[in-house]
Amino acid sequence: MATNICSRKRTKYLSVKQFAEEYNVSEQQVYKLIKQGLPNLKLGNACIRIPHEEAMQFINQSFNN
Repeated sequence: MATNICSRKRTKYLSVKQFAEEYNVSEQQVYKLIKQGLPNLKLGNACIRIPHEEAMQFINQSFNN
């Protein structure tokens, strides 16, 4: 049975700047979180995207432990 591609949920990706603005932290703090395991996707040498839902889970787990 084929899966309808259009029915799949799309992942929202944030840039480092967008993530910093949304969570009210500095961009430097975002890079520190990435080093600590914040999920991210690197596109080339300079482009990093952070999957929004996975990042929320990471943050919730980090602050609840």
